[in-house]
Formats: sequence, C-alpha cells, structure tokens
Amino acid sequence: MAKILLVEDDISLREVYTARLQAENFQISVASNGEEALATAVKEMPDLVILDVMMPRISGFDVLDILRSTPETAKVKVIMMTALSAPEDKERGEKLGVNEYLVKSQVTLEDVIATVKKVLGLAAGPAAPAPTAAPAPQSQPPAQTPPPATPTA
Repeated sequence: MAKILLVEDDISLREVYTARLQAENFQISVASNGEEALATAVKEMPDLVILDVMMPRISGFDVLDILRSTPETAKVKVIMMTALSAPEDKERGEKLGVNEYLVKSQVTLEDVIATVKKVLGLAAGPAAPAPTAAPAPQSQPPAQTPPPATPTA
C-alpha cells in the first residue's frame, strides 16, 4: 500500500481528497502547512507528496525545494496542486523537480486520482470501460415469419 502525504491548508479539500485516496487503498498522512509537511515527510517517508503551493508558514515551492535538497526525501515523488495557473509558476515547480503540476480549477477529483496512480507507477494503461449489461440490439426489425396457411375449401 503506497503512503501519501497530503499537504493542504483548506480543511474541506483535505477531507475530500483524504476520503477519496483512502477509498483507493492508499495510506494517508496529512499536513496543513509547510512546516508540518516537512516534519511529516521526514518522519513518515511517504511514496508521494501531494503539495498545495499557497500555504501558511512555508510555501509549497519552498517545501519542494527543501524536500529535493534533503537526502532522505530527495527522491520522493511530488504532485503540486495549486490555484496558480501562470506558466511561470508551473516552470518554477518543474525547475524545482516536481513530478506533476496540477491546477485545481482545471482538474477533477478523478483526474487527481489518475495522476497519483500514474506518478506512483500504478496506472497500467487506459482505464477499462465500465461493464455493460448486454450488447445493444441491432437496429434491424425482427425477422417476420409468415402466418400459418389457412386451408381453403
């Protein structure tokens, strides 16, 4: 079971993401600010950090920079999720070594789950289509049998 550290200062978002990730059988730790994120990352050694950018105390960019420059956490995978959609913000994250950069307003919860699986190497290709009950009938009229012949006298 992969361990994920979810770093999000918005309580509602943190609860929604935690519940959905747990439903996918991930082990979740949470942090609500940058300082807590760094302490938890070193203590828990997660496989992945989902990191908000705009947080109290230490920004997500600074957390990422510290994670990458700390030998114990240098290789941890990081997905940044932020409201910052400017190209220069994404470039900054990429220069600091983020694995994926997601803009919250541009992704659904299911997109986040798919990205988590991809970054962790759990996505085995495209998602399988949902099972269907039975194939749809062809749009041809049913075959007609002629009525039985009536004897004539």
